[in-house]
Amino acid sequence: MLRGMGTRGTSTKAKPARGKKKTKAKSPSAPRKRASRAKPKAKQESSDLSPDLSPVRARPSRAQRTARERLAEIDEACNSWADIVAERMAADQTFADLVEQYHMQPPRDLRGLILWDALQAAEAHVSMITDVLAGHLDVRRGDPVEILEDLRARQRRIAAVYAVNAFLAVLNQMSQEKPKWLSMDYLDPRFAVLALAHQTLGYAIEAARITAPPDLTEQIIEATQDAAVWVWRRMPEAGTDTLAACAATAAFFRSLDAEVMTSTDEVAALYAEHSRSLSGE
Repeated sequence: MLRGMGTRGTSTKAKPARGKKKTKAKSPSAPRKRASRAKPKAKQESSDLSPDLSPVRARPSRAQRTARERLAEIDEACNSWADIVAERMAADQTFADLVEQYHMQPPRDLRGLILWDALQAAEAHVSMITDVLAGHLDVRRGDPVEILEDLRARQRRIAAVYAVNAFLAVLNQMSQEKPKWLSMDYLDPRFAVLALAHQTLGYAIEAARITAPPDLTEQIIEATQDAAVWVWRRMPEAGTDTLAACAATAAFFRSLDAEVMTSTDEVAALYAEHSRSLSGE
C-alpha cells in the first residue's frame, strides 16, 4: 500500500519553492530610463526655438521711430509724386476725350476750329509733362520735388505764352487810334478771334493753376482797355506790340486776383524765357 501511494502522487524529490521574484525597490525620485533619454533632447529643442518665440513688439518704441525731419521729407516726396501722377493722368484723359469727341462728329464751322485748337493744346500738355519727366528720370529714378518744381515753372511760362499770344490776336483786331472794337453790329472774323482767345486764355489759367469764372469775355475786353497797353501799342518801335500784349496779360491776371503774372515785366520775362528754351539757348 505504501508502495502504491508512493507511485501515485508523491515523490521523494523535493519540489523547488515558487515564490515571488525579488525586485529592487524603486526610488520615487529616480527617473525612468526612457524619460532620462528624451529630456535632454526636449531641452535642446526649446533652447533652439526660444529666440524666434520670444515676445515681439508690434510697434517700435518712440526712440526707434523715424525723426520728424525725415518724416516731413518723405511726406513731401509722396505728395510731389501724387501731384505729378495726377497731372499726367488728367492730361491723358483730357486728350483722349477730345480725340474721341473730334472723331465722332468733326464740326465744319467755328466749333471745329475751336475743338481742333483744344486738341492741339491737350496734346502739347501731355508732351510737356513727358518732356519734363524725361529730363529728370534716370533708370526710373528721380527727385519728385525737383520734377514738380520744373513742371510748375514750365507751366507758368506756357501760361504766359498762351495769354500774350491771345491778346496779340485780340489787339490786332482793334483800332490803334481808338482802343475799342470797330463794330459789334454784325458777325465778323473778330468774334472768331475773341472766341479763340477766350479758349486760349482758358489754357493759360489752367496752366497757371488759377481759379477763374467760366465766361472771361468781360475780363478780356477790360484788359485791352488798360492804359499801359495802348502806351506800348502806339509806339512805332519793333516789339512793342508784344509788350502791349504782355501789359494786357498782366491786367487780365490782376482782374482775376492772381498772385502770378500781374506785372508787365514778369510776363515779358516768362515769355522770353520760354522763347529761349525753345531755341536751345
